[in-house]
Formats: sequence, C-alpha cells, structure tokens
Amino acid sequence: MKIYTITCHDVYNYGASLQAYALQHYLACQNHDVEIIDYLPEYMDKSYKLKWSTYNMPAVSKLYKFRGRIPFVDTLYKMSESRRQICFICSKWGRKKAFDSFKDNFLKLTDRHFKTFGELQNADFKADVFIAGSDQIWNTSFQNGRDASFFLMFADGKRISYAASFGLSKLEDIDKPRIKEQLEKFSSISVREKTGLAILDDLGIKNAIQVLDPVFLLDKKQWLEVASHKYDFKDYLLVYNLSSLNAEIKKCALAVSKEKNLKIVSVEEYAKITYADIRITDAGPSEFVELFSKASFVVTNSFHATAFSLLFNVPFFSIIKNKTASRINDVLEMVDLKGRLNPETVFDVAPICWTKVNDCLSKNRNKSVGFLENSLL
Repeated sequence: MKIYTITCHDVYNYGASLQAYALQHYLACQNHDVEIIDYLPEYMDKSYKLKWSTYNMPAVSKLYKFRGRIPFVDTLYKMSESRRQICFICSKWGRKKAFDSFKDNFLKLTDRHFKTFGELQNADFKADVFIAGSDQIWNTSFQNGRDASFFLMFADGKRISYAASFGLSKLEDIDKPRIKEQLEKFSSISVREKTGLAILDDLGIKNAIQVLDPVFLLDKKQWLEVASHKYDFKDYLLVYNLSSLNAEIKKCALAVSKEKNLKIVSVEEYAKITYADIRITDAGPSEFVELFSKASFVVTNSFHATAFSLLFNVPFFSIIKNKTASRINDVLEMVDLKGRLNPETVFDVAPICWTKVNDCLSKNRNKSVGFLENSLL
C-alpha cells in the first residue's frame, strides 16, 4: 500500500523528528511503501536562518546619513544588529548537522520539497492513504494549526490521522467551524490526548479514539538501532530542560544526583544547564536516543523525554505545570505513574514497577496498532 504522511518532521526538535521516524518505520515494517511529505512552510523554517529582512535601518541610526554614500553601509548595519543571532547559529551548527544527518539517514522523504499549501494542491500524489501524523500539528496557537496542509485538504484519497495533537484543552470558537469541516473529510481519526477527544466531541465528531504517540510503536530494540554510539560515560542523571531554565528541574536534578551519586549530563536546546557536569550542545535525534538509553535517571519537562524514559525503563521525574502538561499527565496516568509528575517531595515516590508499566504500554500499543490496521483496510 502506498502511504504518504505529513507532520512536523524538520523543525530541529527531538520529539518531532523521532515521532516522524517512528510512524514511518512502523508502517514500512508492515510492508507498506511510506514517504513523509517534505513540507516545510516558511513559518516553520526559522531555526537556523537569519531574519535578515527584518533588520532595516531606521532614520535614528547613526549610520543612516551614510546611506547611498558609503557602499555596504546597509549590510554593516544588518550584521551589527544580527550579531547575536549569528553567534547563536554558529554555536548550534553542530546540532544542526546532527539533525540533518538523521533526516538524511533515517527519514524517507518525498523527492520534492514543498513550502506552500498551493504547491501541495498542485502536486500529483498517487497514494492509497494519506496520514496526518502526530505531534501538535493541529495546535491553533501556532500557524500549523491554521494550515490546511496538516488537515490533508490537498489529498485526493483516503485520509486518516494518527495520534494528532491539538496541544490545547479547548479551541477558540472562531476555529471550530473550520476544523470541524476539515476533519469531517477524514475516514478515521485518532488523537494523542484525552483533551483531543473532548475537543472532537465538542465539534460533534464521534468515533475518534486515543492512541499512543508514534514513538511507542517501536520497541527498545528498534530504538537502539537508531541510537548513536558516541558517548562512553555512565552513571549519570540526564537533564532535558525545554525552553528557558526551569528552577524546579535544577532543584530536583541536584537533589537526586546527590542522593544517588550520579553526575549530571544535560542535552541542551536553548537553556544553558550550567549546573551540569557534562553539557552536550551538539546532539541530534540519534544522540538523544543514546543518552536516554544509557541514563540512570532523567529529570525533564518534555513529553518525548518522558516517553523515552518509559521506553527504556529509566527512573524519572517530569516537572511541568503549564497548559501543555496534559500530554505528560495522560501518558503517566495510563501507566499509573502520576506520582512522577511534579513530585512535592523529591524522594516521596515508590520505586517503579517496570513490569506493570511495560504490560500497560504493550496493551495500549496493541490498541494503537489495531487502529492503524483497521484504518488502512
């Protein structure tokens, strides 16, 4: 069966890259011909691009009077204003190369690169099924949640979603009619969170089900085939702190590392984890998987870091209290580990019974696989 998937696969985010790979690889293992549509609109293509056009010289600049009189004065101004961004890009270039390597080696993308919905509409896709993949592709707080591409409105064929996420607990009233109309064209819908089911129910869309994030479709052995073999240290607590520095993650990590006599290793995206003994700033998705597979403990505020802790049976604490916490709450409730989310006392949590966790994941994996198999009929 020929299948095209569309998701956020090229945004230099560990979870986004790994969930895109997982769905593709699982379907390929079922003998389907699968390609990820290489769709990267400009609003997503920002991580390593200079916002050159935004640095226009204002009249108040001391250089303004030299415009037209001194060659390259506009360029000098732009370079001066963008120096912080240039420094960031240079400092993260190793990380970019690692992500690009993962994309080239593990993601099977369409030969053609697409930047707009119009280009997708005009493409001649020949497929049995189109799948809107996982992650927050329907989050209306971002432009992708308002992009008809991620609702498969270009597709001429059967449409299903697998573990799609709204990333929100409810939709704004202005978005409801559009989303309802777009999703009514799907033959099967599955979402990643219970909040997604509630949103669909509010829209009058029934028969949707909740399934696991794609990373759970692959087992530990399959993930180790993706992992790099770059690091030789052991006995460490791994910190993955999304966005700005989280003081509670720091407090928890320092306490656990002291109690268990573990050094702290951080895999960094933006926040500088200065309290870590080893800071890794150039990891791609393969390195990310390796670091989780070898960790003795994990402290994070990331859904996918929590997911890989579960997959590799690594003890962890997840610390997140904002509106996106439902993603982590749902999966921890499913495996009966809600005590690992925002613990009031760091060590006031019973040891994890991994047999019970693995059995629960296996049961829900079978349900998720069943949805895919039935939807593809």
